Amino acid sequence: MNTKALFYFIISAIGLITAWYFNTIAILRGEDFFGSWFGNNADWVLALDLLLTAFAAVPFMIIESKRIGMKRVYLYILAGFISAIAFVFPFFLAMRELHLAKSKQKTAVGRNKSIHNVPVERELAGGSLENFVFEGRRIDVWVPKDIYPDTPLLVAHDGANFLLDVNETWNHQNWGIPEAVAAGRIVAKNGKLPIIVGVYRVDDSQRMAELAPEDILKPRPHMLKNLGAIRKPKDLVYAANDYQDLLALRLVPELAKRYGLKLDPARTAQIGASLGGLAVIYGVSRHPEVFGTALGLSTAWPLGHQELIDHLVSGLPKNVRVYTDVGTEELDASYYSWHYNFVEAMDKAGWQRDKNYKAELYPGTGHKESWWAARVEHPINWWLNS
Repeated sequence: MNTKALFYFIISAIGLITAWYFNTIAILRGEDFFGSWFGNNADWVLALDLLLTAFAAVPFMIIESKRIGMKRVYLYILAGFISAIAFVFPFFLAMRELHLAKSKQKTAVGRNKSIHNVPVERELAGGSLENFVFEGRRIDVWVPKDIYPDTPLLVAHDGANFLLDVNETWNHQNWGIPEAVAAGRIVAKNGKLPIIVGVYRVDDSQRMAELAPEDILKPRPHMLKNLGAIRKPKDLVYAANDYQDLLALRLVPELAKRYGLKLDPARTAQIGASLGGLAVIYGVSRHPEVFGTALGLSTAWPLGHQELIDHLVSGLPKNVRVYTDVGTEELDASYYSWHYNFVEAMDKAGWQRDKNYKAELYPGTGHKESWWAARVEHPINWWLNS
């Protein structure tokens, strides 16, 4: 039993017992509830104190349950009308603690236990690999040997196969980031290698919900007819805005605090592949004050075809930079014609190729981590050094 949860359960039990005990006595004696509440000034103080507490507690329960993924919060609120806020609110706090603990455990164990057999900290590629749990998500962080207030920060989607060794990932592939660092392929002219962060999902079935551009696709459900090889989850509930807000407004400040960083959009970027390639462009559009660069590999343009491209390009702030690339094999074979359409749209919108946006084609490569690992230094070096 979680100690905090136990504490709240005890308060909740006392609130329930006392409420029902005294309610029962009052009902049997025919006492006037509302008259007793507002009989004199002292009664008014206590009544308003209770009511205002309840009015604050209910919105908190709704907002907090949405933030951490608790379901059926309406049942707690309804219970308050037939019992007491002194029972319901502590009970909600207890269940919240259990939910957070369960999310933490789920992240630590994962769908494939071999993914997570990693020490909290170990030496890797001249730096260290660290991990922690943030709002129910596992976060992997590669930290270079030397860090400074102006050390760049790179945040990656699909963290479960990003920084770990190929023997530890779910599909025995990774992005080759530590390998590229160790081989000297990732280079910063000023010598300041970035802190590189892999963000996990709490639930892998939510990948499309978190990565697909919400404000573009949600009001245009017809776009999902273009999915093709990408499978649409059942009952798709968009979560990209909440996810991007988590990264920009809570995770990045937490990373800055942990590693003593002085944040600057010019030094803060997102990187992702496929749906993650769309997510990075959407991320810099939603929070250009945090993320100044989007690095997308094998960007999944077929999700929304030209309509998606046009909306993404028109929504891009002019003070950000964008990298995108594509192969010609596997799933990428259906991507690269749309890749050229994106290039054309960027050119028409006045973006300067190779300066504030870069688009690359890698013939003979496909749609998986091993291909991305072979070229991952190119977008990162362009971000760091241009």
